[in-house]
Amino acid sequence: MWRVTCLIGACVCLWIGFSLFERGTDFNQFYSAAKLAGTGHLYDWGRLQELELRNGAHPIPFGRLPVYAVLLKPLTALSYNQARVAWLLVNLAALIGFAVLWPVRRRQDAITMVCWSVPAAILLSTGQDTGLFLFLVTVGLRLLQSKRDFLAGLVFSLCAAKFHLALGIPIFLLARRRWGALAGGLAGGLIQLAISFAAEGRGWPARLLQLSSISDFSPSPWKMPNLAGITHWLPYGGGLEAGLAVLLLAAVWIISRRSALTVGATVAVLAGLMVSHHAYVYDALLLLPACALVLRLPGPKELRFAALLLSVPVPYVLLIEDNASWVVAQVAINGFGLALIGLLAYHSLKKSGRIGAGLEALV
Repeated sequence: MWRVTCLIGACVCLWIGFSLFERGTDFNQFYSAAKLAGTGHLYDWGRLQELELRNGAHPIPFGRLPVYAVLLKPLTALSYNQARVAWLLVNLAALIGFAVLWPVRRRQDAITMVCWSVPAAILLSTGQDTGLFLFLVTVGLRLLQSKRDFLAGLVFSLCAAKFHLALGIPIFLLARRRWGALAGGLAGGLIQLAISFAAEGRGWPARLLQLSSISDFSPSPWKMPNLAGITHWLPYGGGLEAGLAVLLLAAVWIISRRSALTVGATVAVLAGLMVSHHAYVYDALLLLPACALVLRLPGPKELRFAALLLSVPVPYVLLIEDNASWVVAQVAINGFGLALIGLLAYHSLKKSGRIGAGLEALV
């Protein structure tokens, strides 16, 4: 029966993703940037627009490190349509890899959640890569579990492709005192920086900062599924966002120090999304590990209901709407994240209680 449920969910979500979004919009950005990699014009907005307009109507600024465009260079040997299909298959494989490898007690939970995930369908439609980010975290976590820390750190360092979503990972590793993983992450980061400077010269950081500051880089910030989105319309929103971000990252430290390895990784991923300052509906894919955990958590029924709600299409459809319904989705997403991380931090400090004991039995 659950296979039928998964099939229905996948059909519904793919219909939503491929009918409501311009197909390949973000991949067009990556493909065009890969063509410019190594030319010194990677962050030349005029050149990027010229290339992107050949394959789509809405150019998007490229906001990644140069090494990312270099790694995507082989795709430019294919035609745009061929490369688009190849990229879709890579990201589909990454989603399957997460569902198969993420440590959960019931594998069916993760598989069902991916099939019913509108963020997953939208990232496949637009050509985004949050699925790859989540897969890399999954592989890194598995390597940590098998005590191959340096290799785990090298894998985690690849998350720098979306570094704004990865802020919780180094805190998680520091709190766990996984020095080998931190060394691997540092080595991987230095290698990526070396490739970036070799490809684009010494001036690329300033050009990247300048390009990422234009309005086209962060359209509709109120639709972001994070603290930036929900505080955008509030008085002193920037200060409130910063304060909550500090508290969340401090909670990641506390939870990672005193909870099971998978629990720490889960809150690191969740907190990374919430404090990211730049995220859109496809990045809400990073809610899945937390939802999978909460559905088996012996805690408040309201929290499990919220996890179930965030595992179906409704809040994400509301988030992408142009009317004020996105407020409901923002409250659901941020309320869930703050409640879960706050609850886990409280029980980590208490080192007791039904939830703490239940967590150790789950992972």
